[in-house]
Amino acid sequence: MPQVEILEQKGYHFLWIDSQMFMWDVPEEFEYQREIARQAHGNVLVAGYGLGVSQKCLLENPRVASVRTVELLREVVDECRRVYGSIHGEVFVGDFFDYQTERKFDCVIGDTWAEASAKHLDEYIRFKRKARSLVKPDGKIIGWGMDYLEYLLTTRSKRPALTQDHNQSTPRPNR
Repeated sequence: MPQVEILEQKGYHFLWIDSQMFMWDVPEEFEYQREIARQAHGNVLVAGYGLGVSQKCLLENPRVASVRTVELLREVVDECRRVYGSIHGEVFVGDFFDYQTERKFDCVIGDTWAEASAKHLDEYIRFKRKARSLVKPDGKIIGWGMDYLEYLLTTRSKRPALTQDHNQSTPRPNR
């Protein structure tokens, strides 16, 4: 069982999983997540809960009707509930890549890769393929660092680009 902790320092929260820091709720993170949330509309599916920053920002957007999240670790959800008293939106515990539903979403948001870099392209491609199976034909797929990851895909001769006009992203600040 993974060890999940949310630690507070100077008024900010830091999510640790097995002694590795995964996320924080510093102002820059909220700013970035608000940029993503502004692009979203309708029924939204999010891959990964983290500290719930994305979900909170999405629920503040009047164009968003609902937020459903698939979080891999029950311990993350339990720790967020313990620290914050509640969670944002509807959360299913399980692997996003195994998630099955007949429902199609207006927007699918991903933030499951550790960083926007060439070493995480395979994970990004896997997310994007799964997201395509869950998004409506006129929907959006959004992911942090997506512009840069798409650039990397188009410049690699061994891998075809997986771009579509309806995909948009916002650059993520350095962590």
